Amino acid sequence: MTRKILLCAVAIALSALFVRLGLWQLDRHGERSAGLRGRAERAEAPRLEWTGPGDVPSDTAGLIGRRARLIGRWDRAGEVVLRSRTLDGRAGAELLTPFLVGGESGEVVMVLRGWLPAPDGLRPDLAAAWTDPPSAAGDTDPPARVEGVFVSSRDGRGGQPLRVEIAGRPHLAIAGLDLALIRTETALDPTPHVLRADDPPPGAALGPARAVETDAGPHLSYMIQWFSFAVIALGGTAMLLRSSSHRKTS
Repeated sequence: MTRKILLCAVAIALSALFVRLGLWQLDRHGERSAGLRGRAERAEAPRLEWTGPGDVPSDTAGLIGRRARLIGRWDRAGEVVLRSRTLDGRAGAELLTPFLVGGESGEVVMVLRGWLPAPDGLRPDLAAAWTDPPSAAGDTDPPARVEGVFVSSRDGRGGQPLRVEIAGRPHLAIAGLDLALIRTETALDPTPHVLRADDPPPGAALGPARAVETDAGPHLSYMIQWFSFAVIALGGTAMLLRSSSHRKTS
């Protein structure tokens, strides 16, 4: 009898845990779906125009998913490599380039410009991503503009920072969009915004950056799995107890 009670207690505890995990996945699905709906609504809002430092807000509230056009200058010297990015099965890296809104003294917004092939996932040919040569100074470019959509970043996803030399110039290579790591490892002081530039035209040397997620993810399937485990734990225990009772009475 003691063994049966213990077995039932374990089964109930496991089922409760599995149900709780299933409900957590359901909550995650709801949160993600709400975020996607909000992003879709913001995508329909009028395009933002940032032409000077005064246009750049101090936070990203209500901006993720918004389209924007920035006018200013590129800072090629501060280009950051997002390492180990694949496209159509090919090894490569994505480029995160500082954009000075309004000019050289403007706020720094990091722009996810696109993807380039790199056999080692670290050292793409950065020059191939540009259609014009850099300025004589090599640090900033002539006036430029870029259009795209704001995407989220998260501190702590950058992994181990690496220093790689590309065309005689050192560049930071990180694993993800981690603005805090960029501030720590470089002289840049970027704002909390990241603009994913519009996909380049077909045939361009620069391929599209990783697409923005537009689905709610696998949380519903995970929920079903956890609920299934709860049913299996209870059902399996009931069958085991029933089988044990039959053996004793036979």
